[in-house]
Amino acid sequence: MAGRARPVYRRAEGDAPLRPPSSDLPRETGPEGLPDRWPPPRANVAAALLLALAALFWSGNFALGRAVRGEVPPVALALLRWLLAALILVPVVWRDVLSRARLIRRHAGVLAGLGLTGMGSFNTLSYLALTGTEALNGSLVVSLTPLMIVFAAFLIDGERPSPRGLAGVAVSFSGVAVIAARGDLGALSALRLNPWDGLMLLAVFGWGVYTVLLRRLPAGTFPPLVLLAVTTLFGLAVLVPCWLAEVALTGTLPRADATTAGAVLYTALFASIGAYLCWNRGVALIGPAAAGPFLHLQPAFGVGLAVLLLGERPEPFHAVGFGLILAGLWLGARGGRRR
Repeated sequence: MAGRARPVYRRAEGDAPLRPPSSDLPRETGPEGLPDRWPPPRANVAAALLLALAALFWSGNFALGRAVRGEVPPVALALLRWLLAALILVPVVWRDVLSRARLIRRHAGVLAGLGLTGMGSFNTLSYLALTGTEALNGSLVVSLTPLMIVFAAFLIDGERPSPRGLAGVAVSFSGVAVIAARGDLGALSALRLNPWDGLMLLAVFGWGVYTVLLRRLPAGTFPPLVLLAVTTLFGLAVLVPCWLAEVALTGTLPRADATTAGAVLYTALFASIGAYLCWNRGVALIGPAAAGPFLHLQPAFGVGLAVLLLGERPEPFHAVGFGLILAGLWLGARGGRRR
C-alpha cells in the first residue's frame, strides 16, 4: 500500500527556508533522515528550560503588578515597559529590520496581530484587571491560559487537542488551584467572580491567540530579536492611544520615583525581552498546546520566590500543588494533538 504523500512546502523569493509545520512532520525516520521522534528529545529539554524560565520571569511580573497597583497607573506601566524594551532592542537590530522590510510588509498582518494580542491588549488588560481582582481570582483566571491556547488553536487552525493533552492541562490546573487556595479547597466554593476577572479572561484569551499566531510565521523568517522588536513596535501603536485614554479619563500620570523606575526596569528586561524571547523559542520547538501548561509554573515559582526573598515558610499544600503541576506538564508533553 502506498504511503501517505509528503507535503511540499515552497517559499517566495527572498523568504527564509521553510520548515513544515510541526504537526506535519513525520514521527518515523524517512528518506530525508528526519528524527524518529518529533520534537526530538533534545528539543524537548531545551523547550522545557526556556518555557520554565519565561514562567519564572512572569511570576515576578504579576507579583509586581499587584504590588505597584495604586502607585503606577496600569496602562502607563504597560506602555513604559514596552517603550523601554523598544529603546533597548531597536538600536541593536535596526539594520536587520530595514533589510527585511519586504518580509515585514508581506507578513504585516500576522506581525500586527502579534503586537496587538501579545504586547498591546494582553498587558493592558492584565494590569487593569490586577487593580481590582482578588489574588485567588487572578491566579485561577490566569491559570486558564493553557486552555485558552488550546481554544485559540481550535478556532484559528482547527487543531484538536488529544484527551491526554487536555488531561495534562486539567491536572496542572488543579495544582495551581491547590496553591492559590492555600490548601483550603473550601475557599474555592466561596469564590465570587467580578468584572475585573472578565478583563483578565479576555487578556488570557488574547495570549492564546498570540501563541497560536507565532507559528503562522515560517521558521527562520525573522531572527528572534528582530521578531520581538517589530512586534514591540506594533504593540506600541496600540498602547499609546490606550495610555492617552487613561490620562484623559483619570488625569493620572506615572510618578518619577524609585518605585516606577524599578517596576519599569524589571518588566522591560525580564518580563518583556527575556520572557518573550524564551516563550517564542519554546513555542517554536514544541508547539502552542504543549507549551501552554508551562504557564502553570508561575504560582509555583511565586511560592519559591516568597520563600527565598521574603522568608515565608513552605507548607505541605505547596508540595502537593507543585507535584500536580509537574504531573500535568508530563502528561501534556506526551499528549500530542490531532487534526
